[in-house]
Amino acid sequence: MKPTQTSQTGQGTAEYVLIIAILVLSVSLILSIIGVDLQGAYCRVVSSVGLSQACGSYFSDEFNDLSQWQIVNGKWQLKDGNLLGGPGEGRIFHNLSQGDYTITVNGAVLNQGNGYGIWFRANNVEKVNGYTFQYDPGYGKGAFIMRKWVNGNELRPFAVAYAPGYNWTTTPRQVQIVAKGNTFTAYVDGKQVLQGTDSTYTQGGVGFRTWDNTTARFGNISVDPLK
Repeated sequence: MKPTQTSQTGQGTAEYVLIIAILVLSVSLILSIIGVDLQGAYCRVVSSVGLSQACGSYFSDEFNDLSQWQIVNGKWQLKDGNLLGGPGEGRIFHNLSQGDYTITVNGAVLNQGNGYGIWFRANNVEKVNGYTFQYDPGYGKGAFIMRKWVNGNELRPFAVAYAPGYNWTTTPRQVQIVAKGNTFTAYVDGKQVLQGTDSTYTQGGVGFRTWDNTTARFGNISVDPLK
C-alpha cells in the first residue's frame, strides 16, 4: 500500500503544479490582452526595491549600423556615429511590442527645414498607424505637436504648444517622450514642452520622420521601461 500512497502523493503534487501554471498563464494572457505592460510592471517593481540593474532597455542603438531598422522611404545614412535623415519625406522604424515606455534621443539636431518627427507606438509601418511627436518650426510660427496616424495618413494635431522665437536649428537637443497609458508627455533638454492624450493605440515601435527640405541628425536612442 505504501508505494500506492507515494504514487498518489506525487500525482497530486504534479496536478497542483499544472493548475498553478495554467492560472499564471491565464492571468498573463488576460493582462496582455487588456494592454498591461508586464515587463514594464516588473521593471517598476524591481526598481522600487533597488534592483533596477535586473531590467534593461527595451531597445537602444548607438547608430553603428542600420540592421535593426526598417527604412520605409526617404534618405537615411550613418556618419560619425549619427543617423542622418532628409531631405524629403523619410520614415524609418524599429518594431517593439511594448506600449508604455520612455524614448530618449540624444544629440538631436535640426540642421535645416520645417522639422522632424519621432514615432511612438507605431505599427503596420508601410501604412503606418501610430503617433508622432514633432519638433516643428514649420507649424505656425513654430510649435511642438503630436499627431495620430491612421493607415499612413496624418490627422490634425491632438496636442500643440506654440514656441515663437525658439532656437530650432543647429543646436543639439535631448528629446524624451514618455508614453504611459493614454497620456504622452514630451520633454526637450529636460523641460516638459507638451502633453497630449489619446487611447487609439496601446503598443508599438519607434522611429524617425523627416519631410520637405528637412535635414536632421540623431546621436543615439534608447527605449526604456517607465520608472
